[in-house]
Amino acid sequence: MPWLRNFVHFSAAVARRQGSAATAPTPPSLLRRYFGSDAAGIHHSGLPKTKPDEKSRLVVLGSGWAGCRLIKDIDTEVYDVVCISPRNHMVFTPLLASTCVGTLEFRSVAEPISQIQPAISREPGSFFFLANCTGIDFENHQVICQTVTEGAETVEPWSFKVGYDKLVIASGAQASTFGIKGAKEHAIFLREVHHAQEIRRKLLLNLMLSDVPGVTEDEKRRLLHCVVVGGGPTGVEFSGELSDFIRKDVHKRYAHVKDYIHVTLVEANEILSSFDDRLRRYAVNQLLK
Repeated sequence: MPWLRNFVHFSAAVARRQGSAATAPTPPSLLRRYFGSDAAGIHHSGLPKTKPDEKSRLVVLGSGWAGCRLIKDIDTEVYDVVCISPRNHMVFTPLLASTCVGTLEFRSVAEPISQIQPAISREPGSFFFLANCTGIDFENHQVICQTVTEGAETVEPWSFKVGYDKLVIASGAQASTFGIKGAKEHAIFLREVHHAQEIRRKLLLNLMLSDVPGVTEDEKRRLLHCVVVGGGPTGVEFSGELSDFIRKDVHKRYAHVKDYIHVTLVEANEILSSFDDRLRRYAVNQLLK
């Protein structure tokens, strides 16, 4: 029930800003059992260690392929499940490129954690916490977390601890830039749903902007030049989706600028280098059409 804690803290923050004497609502007894706070309201005790007469608690860090597979198959009659992740859904990454150009909708590639394991919403000892893991106390079997909050009107993030009997670290990895300068500042990665949303927004915005009177020929070519860095499965799939989008949609809906748009795929070696040579040649031929 992280949303209820956010509401409690937000109500208290609003009351302080308005100089009101009103106090924040008291959480239900179940939350009081698990969540305590100090006087400053900055650090929360979180979930304490399980008692001998309680089910063992399995804490999973991450909501990717490995973590969600484990959460789906775990026996919730034996374990209480606690998933901690800054993302409340699993992303089916092989189809993520298709959402960038509208072949698929974003909801088609995102599965909520509560649907993967219904016990997280149903069982009193199972939870999903929208938070980042900032540390692990292996000696005391505790995970130190910090809430994920965004926006001007939200509360400041706070820390809490979660005790565990079993801990699974499935937090995945970050995208590598291979030391390319400016990649993090100017490029858009393709690993999350919000990345695909940003690519789709940028692509459609540039298409419409290039059709506005006053845009020079060189500026049209710049706006409609899509550069894909990396010839692995994701880069090749995205380049193919872009090519299909240009042939099937841009030529029909944006006829005035159809001749300005093109895609460049940059790869240091061979594309799809881990695949069979026949598949690589086929991919190259398809992309060059």
